[in-house]
Amino acid sequence: MRWRWSILALCALTSGMIFESTARAQGRRGAASRPPGSARQGKGPVQTPIEEFETMSPAEQQKALNRLPPQQRQKLQERLQRFNQLPPEQQQALKNLYNRLHQLPAERQDAVRKSISKLSQQPPERQQAMRQELRSMANMSRDERQAHLSGPEFRGRFNKKEQEIVRDMSEVLRPQ
Repeated sequence: MRWRWSILALCALTSGMIFESTARAQGRRGAASRPPGSARQGKGPVQTPIEEFETMSPAEQQKALNRLPPQQRQKLQERLQRFNQLPPEQQQALKNLYNRLHQLPAERQDAVRKSISKLSQQPPERQQAMRQELRSMANMSRDERQAHLSGPEFRGRFNKKEQEIVRDMSEVLRPQ
């Protein structure tokens, strides 16, 4: 159960990253490596932690939140509140993003998580530039993305650290 809250925190963190939050990332490791949609001991498809949380009763939700340290619980509650205020389309987009992240091999998941954290530590104007770059790459095919990431324009616009952040995070963009 603990890993699910880590992933829920990651989803909330990712929502902040995508929707212009500048809060610092505090992702935790330890997610299981089951692919989304895989069976879970006869209980049907695996849900995202957000979906699982949504199916809990309010009492179960509060009980689960109360297991967290106070500071982490407060941050998670704030992120959940922001998530719940998003339009359904954006909520679904974040759930899809989580599923794509979860399909990556464990080492790539870690690289993406670290890049999310590194992104949140950049100055706001650089965060904005990297987010814009990721948005512009969202409709590219994998081959187009690779060519774009190798091009002189991309390399001239971003320093090495920023290039690494964008490269790692581009792995969870919608496959085209």
